[in-house]
Amino acid sequence: QALPGNPAPRDCSGRAAAYQQPLPLGGACLGPEGPLRSLLPGLAVNTAITAAAVAEDAAGSSTAAGAARNAAHWLGSSAMSKWNVGDQVLCHGKVAVVRFVGEVKFATGSFVGVEFLKASAGKHDGAFEGVRYFGPTAPERALFLRMESEALMPYTPEDEAATILQAQVRRKEATEQVQFAKTFKAYSNMESRGESERLINNVYSKTASTILDDEAEHGEGGGTKPMPPKTPKTPMVPMPSFEALQLEVEPEASDGGDITAPRLDFIVDDVGRTSVDRACLDAVLRHVKRPGAGPLTAGCMARLIKAGMDLLRKEYTSALNEIESPQLPGRVVVLGDTHGQLEDVLWLFFEHGEPSANNVYLFNGDVADRGTGATEIMALILLFKIWDPNCIHMNRGNHEDPIMNETYGFRDECVDKWGVKKGNDLFNAFNTLFQYLPLASLIDNEVFIVHGGLWRRDFRLAQLRRLPFRRPLPERPGVGTDILLFDSVWSDPHEGKGIGSNARGDAIVSFGADVTRRFLKADNLRLVVRSHQVPDSGNGYEWHHAGKTLTVFSASNYCGDCGNLGGALILMRGEQDQIFEHWAPPLEELQLLEEEADRAQARIRSQARCFSQQKASRKKARERMELDIIRRVQELVVRRKAELFEYWAEADTSPRGVFCIPATLWREGCATILDDSMPWVRLQEAMGVADANGQVHYVKFLTRYRVAFDCSFGLSAAGWERAVWSKLMETLLRADLPLREALAALDATSDGLVSAVEFARLIESCHVRITPLQSRALLRSLAVGQGRAAGTADPEQSWSTTATQANAGRVSVWDMLGRLTVSLPVASASTAEPEAAQWAVSMLRPLAAAVLDDAWNRVVPAGAPVSDWPVAKVLAAWFEDVDRTHNGYLDEEEFVAAVATLAPALQKGGCPTDTDSLRRLARYLDVVGNGRINYFELMNGLTWEDSLGNDFREDVVETLHASIFFNIAPMRASLRRFDLELNGQVTPEDFVKAWRAVSTALTAAGDGNDSLGRSQITEIASHLQRTPSGEIDYEAFLRSFRIVDTHLLPTPR
Repeated sequence: QALPGNPAPRDCSGRAAAYQQPLPLGGACLGPEGPLRSLLPGLAVNTAITAAAVAEDAAGSSTAAGAARNAAHWLGSSAMSKWNVGDQVLCHGKVAVVRFVGEVKFATGSFVGVEFLKASAGKHDGAFEGVRYFGPTAPERALFLRMESEALMPYTPEDEAATILQAQVRRKEATEQVQFAKTFKAYSNMESRGESERLINNVYSKTASTILDDEAEHGEGGGTKPMPPKTPKTPMVPMPSFEALQLEVEPEASDGGDITAPRLDFIVDDVGRTSVDRACLDAVLRHVKRPGAGPLTAGCMARLIKAGMDLLRKEYTSALNEIESPQLPGRVVVLGDTHGQLEDVLWLFFEHGEPSANNVYLFNGDVADRGTGATEIMALILLFKIWDPNCIHMNRGNHEDPIMNETYGFRDECVDKWGVKKGNDLFNAFNTLFQYLPLASLIDNEVFIVHGGLWRRDFRLAQLRRLPFRRPLPERPGVGTDILLFDSVWSDPHEGKGIGSNARGDAIVSFGADVTRRFLKADNLRLVVRSHQVPDSGNGYEWHHAGKTLTVFSASNYCGDCGNLGGALILMRGEQDQIFEHWAPPLEELQLLEEEADRAQARIRSQARCFSQQKASRKKARERMELDIIRRVQELVVRRKAELFEYWAEADTSPRGVFCIPATLWREGCATILDDSMPWVRLQEAMGVADANGQVHYVKFLTRYRVAFDCSFGLSAAGWERAVWSKLMETLLRADLPLREALAALDATSDGLVSAVEFARLIESCHVRITPLQSRALLRSLAVGQGRAAGTADPEQSWSTTATQANAGRVSVWDMLGRLTVSLPVASASTAEPEAAQWAVSMLRPLAAAVLDDAWNRVVPAGAPVSDWPVAKVLAAWFEDVDRTHNGYLDEEEFVAAVATLAPALQKGGCPTDTDSLRRLARYLDVVGNGRINYFELMNGLTWEDSLGNDFREDVVETLHASIFFNIAPMRASLRRFDLELNGQVTPEDFVKAWRAVSTALTAAGDGNDSLGRSQITEIASHLQRTPSGEIDYEAFLRSFRIVDTHLLPTPR
């Protein structure tokens, strides 16, 4: 496709012969709706290919005459038709009658005036600019067209039916295209946010690594295995020697990989330059084209990386690679992201010719990750580079860095192909090699090519040339040269002005058209070419900034899900730039194509089939992307559950315990809290969240998605959540607060309700070692439990202001006190005799029954609803009533006197009522042992039944699982510091040490919601299953966490 703002195209036929293949027709040239007409002016295509495309497009017409007419239409036939008044015609596909033929006053030339018979598809009623030419017709039934207009066709019933059918098909396709575009954009944004989160995780990993280094330096932490050398704190990492990578460079039978793969024979000349002959290169090329072929051996790959590293070290001495394109008919083929999709690279070599001195390739970064063929693509790039250094080049992308490779598949690809030890060694070798790649290239001093884009500050090419680039990519833009490094691989264009925000994350920017204009003008350039993102249109390219910035993306059907085309840009000296699109066929089909005698025709047929498949696969691609989006939404819901509950509860006006909101409010909350780029209307339908009345039960929605754990690895939460509450209760008891002070501790605002902030302060003041995320989850469970209890107690009762506030994520103080109970009372500090304690415990139930019955009869107003007087409130009223001194405590005499009046009820329950027995009960209730009983001590003794329900327990445990699931990356990185054997196992001591470092890093970064306390980490480690050697299989442990939809699958517990 011709690019705007470039010289007029020249005839391509001569150049095509130079490559033994005619220039192929781009993907944009094939399509059901006016394919050739959709292209920009100046398109240069081979005539034979154009005719073939037209014939194929016309083949779907209902008649031979229709096919001929369509062919003439696509080829731009200028044959003029003569029309007479009264002729019945089709105008824009609609039935009309010619009412006027002749010259008009509003323009020069001959015009035809028509009246539409069945539709108001016109502009007027036969009069135009004050002159009536025919009519009047009904309003908006008349239209003028030039005599030669292609919109006019003779009427036949067959053509009318065909036109109606085509219109229906077009509408359906347009609707599907809109749905696809929305889904595709959401999917792309989702992927971008995921990459940004990986950057943040790497910050945590590095901070944790620094903490471990400091502990090792000062002899802290008690780890049992020595760690690798201390991680340098400076961002400027010295380049390691190849020998430090500990690779076997000689191929061995047990080397990993395919032992039948070609061996690499390198040639070293007199000056020490390494090269490879074409026969060796071709052997490797044939091997990787073979379906099912295994990788090169680890030894061969090691030798290839070493030779490539030596060459890149000498050639790329600047961050800006300045390339001079070959003389005509030579050209430069620019490719965008290929992401391990070997089929795309092999098709592009087949379609546009293999790299050579006159057919130079430039890979614009992101060869690694996603797909499983990145090592083969890198092998081809390095082999061609060694064969002829000028025939192929590569820029560095954001995926040529271990930050991304750890998560998005390149490390796994290396390990899967060559085993854990050699796979990791080769992975490290590749990442060392990546640091020698330039950040950008300049073609003929006029086209600037960079993976991401321009920068948040106006830099010049001279500054880029001076940039020290041989280093890991920074996780954040930082200052100075870090900005150049970071933005070069991460930024995106936007259509506004200046530097803007970016959907990828807060640290990443977008650059506007004015930024591009200033950059091009400053260095006298004409075009910025970048990659980094799949165009939202699903094409292989996208224009920005009035044709001054171009995105090229070369991985077709990205990740096997997206249904997008791949693109390639061809640059030639003084020639029209061209864009070609493709849909890569599988290796089996490519192999057959290479055996065809007429390769040009075979190419045309193949791409025609592929584009047809691409169109047919769009619906399935959209469905696959929607599933991925839903999985991402599930993760977001689990991670932001507390914020979502608070948002919806604040706006909830439903009766107490109902927890229902309109679907519009559900979508609003999701967009505000989770991601405003998601198609929430479509997701609402796909996830089935609304009922027939358009209402969403948001508590059920929030509890629907959880992080599940495979219990076969030994993690047991039994007792953990109960221990948390026991700690909270014990802290309150031993604080020995009077009643009023105790209530004030829970209700700082004295409004009878506990908010998330107040509860978090209480947790912190009591030194209870649970995270803020866990405290919010517990408060949410209390609010939900209170609402449900209220709803079941009196379903006919109208909701009140208190209920509305409870729905807003706040809990009644009395309900909170009622839930602060444990399975057994906290042990009394004054009771040293086990037998006495055992006797006292057996008397607590009849004592509680008697006290509560007395309290209900004496202090609760007659006729008061049960829901307004929970046990905690009843006990508080009874406590105040029998506190004769009004000091907030019951001394032993006050307690004995009050309980003695309950003798008949106590005796009925089997509790003795003599003074000595009652004193023994008082001493047992006195947990602190100071001779008096406070309110919490009384409640501890009299309401000791277990109040933790299943939902409550699951909410607590889920916070533990979520804290692990969302920090797997930094945890794995820290654990690997101790795993010198790379077998996925560490000692329990090292497991705790590494995890604590990550928790400290999270807290230091202000993300303490996701961290776990030391006691919780130790508790988890103590419950994990051990290997025969006594170690913890941390890889199996980390892989066990996943998000589950509890409506579809049982949560493994």
